[in-house]
Amino acid sequence: MIDRISSDMLIKQMEQMKESVNVSPPNSMVPEDSSEGDFRQVLGKLISDVDTAQKDADASLKGLATGETTSIQEVVMKMEQADLSFKLMKEIRDKLLTAYKDIMSMQT
Repeated sequence: MIDRISSDMLIKQMEQMKESVNVSPPNSMVPEDSSEGDFRQVLGKLISDVDTAQKDADASLKGLATGETTSIQEVVMKMEQADLSFKLMKEIRDKLLTAYKDIMSMQT
């Protein structure tokens, strides 16, 4: 016979798994003081981080084109970082829109 699953047991297992993994998000994804930040500030910081990454990638690409930089690897890394951060922001936006639509459909 299958034992019933209790919510307390699931929470304990999830916390144990969290402690054993010890994965923390990159520093650029965590606000300096997450206990004091509201959603608008966190989202604004993420958007400004994406903007900064894209501007850095653009500047390094211009530097490569003008001959100031000769490291193609550095330029490619900055461009990939900017691309990944933009894709992450897009996914967050898509999830927020889906959640908003779900909430709106519940109200009708």
